[in-house]
Amino acid sequence: MKRFGKIAWAGAGLALLTLGACQINKADCDLECQKGFWLDSGLNPDPCSNPLDSTCLVSHRFPTPSDSDKAAKHVIIAVHGFTASTYEWEEFKGFAEDTVNGHGRSLISLVLLGGHGTNLDAFQSSSWKDWGKPILTEYDTLVKQGYQNISFACASTGCALLMQYIADGQLATGPAPKWFFLIDPIVVPSEKLLSLVDLVGPILGNSPNPGSDEENRHWYVNRPQEDLKELYTLVNRVKNQLESGFELPKNTNAKVYKSLHDQSADPVGALLIYKGMRKSDGSHIEAEMLDSRLHVVTRLKGRDPEPSAADSALQLRVFKEMIDKSLAKP
Repeated sequence: MKRFGKIAWAGAGLALLTLGACQINKADCDLECQKGFWLDSGLNPDPCSNPLDSTCLVSHRFPTPSDSDKAAKHVIIAVHGFTASTYEWEEFKGFAEDTVNGHGRSLISLVLLGGHGTNLDAFQSSSWKDWGKPILTEYDTLVKQGYQNISFACASTGCALLMQYIADGQLATGPAPKWFFLIDPIVVPSEKLLSLVDLVGPILGNSPNPGSDEENRHWYVNRPQEDLKELYTLVNRVKNQLESGFELPKNTNAKVYKSLHDQSADPVGALLIYKGMRKSDGSHIEAEMLDSRLHVVTRLKGRDPEPSAADSALQLRVFKEMIDKSLAKP
């Protein structure tokens, strides 16, 4: 009976995924990927993929902080999600560093995940461990440069990577991060068929997910089965870690912001995080359920249809709260 059920679900999954891929299938992927404005093409890379670009990472922009800046300057490392790019956090960077309108109280470090932001081949050949390496590199570099006030803001799969590193103790090499802000963390995918990727992936080969023209410039349209398998491996690993339970570094706080009507990350994931990731004293972290249908409300640019006034107000509130919390004295 269980075997029959699994086969039936695999058949249903294949049918649904095939419908989702009907516009762009694997056979004509090579042709479609030549569209120069697509991130997939290799002709439109993320600016932060250029090692000579010094505007993305704080460790490159301000590599030799003064003694006063080491103690006073606050850095938030912003981490994007699966198939995305640093575009996902540009609005937050603009808000946080805008001195004209009075928000310029933090420095934002835009981390481009490994395998992302260049071309489809690099993405397809990367593992989840590759994705996370730039996070650790930027954190370790900032610590070595002497920065004492570091927080993290993550979106979706970026949150899964950070939680894995927290559980492994890899973010405790220097002063404890002040805050972890988790925006729509993916622990339980809304698309339950992801768990069947081993069955249907070899048949499909690819699961395209086209968005607006603007999104296609900054997100991979094509999602090769190899990457979907890596994603499932990561989120399943994090889910197991949360079920076992782990603690944040001492003096570190965290807050989860979770959309109630998210089509990518199931809201139940917020509960798993709330129960499974505790402060060092054993107390619960903060968690807030947001009345939004957007996945990652902190990014509104490029959406089609355009976000509502309520989503804009919500984004502004979350931005302001993250800055205020990260700068508040213990």
